[in-house]
Amino acid sequence: MSDELDIRSLSVAAAAKLLKVAPKTIRAHIRRGLPLVDKRIDLIVYGAWLNQQEQKRQHDGA
Repeated sequence: MSDELDIRSLSVAAAAKLLKVAPKTIRAHIRRGLPLVDKRIDLIVYGAWLNQQEQKRQHDGA
């Protein structure tokens, strides 16, 4: 029996494992303003935040 994964409520460790990045990367994003939902990571919010950061980076670099 497999455990269901709630992509709307992940720990740093679970998000890092799922996204195949180091937990320190996610913690750095949290320090830079990634919003948490009840102290948990929502992958939908995370994706939107990353897109917003990329748009800001492109705008600032233009």
